Amino acid sequence: MGDNLRREVLHMFKKLHRTRMNIFRGDEHALKVTRDSINEEYKKYKNVTNTAAIEELNKFAQEVEYEVRTTVIQAVETKPGNFALRITPDTKLLDNVPFEDSDTTQDLKRPPPKNSPQNSN
Repeated sequence: MGDNLRREVLHMFKKLHRTRMNIFRGDEHALKVTRDSINEEYKKYKNVTNTAAIEELNKFAQEVEYEVRTTVIQAVETKPGNFALRITPDTKLLDNVPFEDSDTTQDLKRPPPKNSPQNSN
């Protein structure tokens, strides 16, 4: 593995750990579980020598880091039944879309086809 690729892999490894520390700050259990998971995945692939495979694994690590950084929200129970959410500046916030009940209940009322097991007499 070339020095540049090795540097990219190490950079991504460190970035995953920094993201973990930011997202799960104060949650010792989550910090430990994610640390162990990151380290285990990197150890599993440490003997890969194919450059294309290493680049693909690094790309996957980038995608994982992005998803964790932008979609994970930490909730902390402040008192029974009340939670405080810790939303980071990177968290993707989406507009809520109101639920509209469609006419799918009609499909449930439709009798089964004539040759189905339910209609065989």
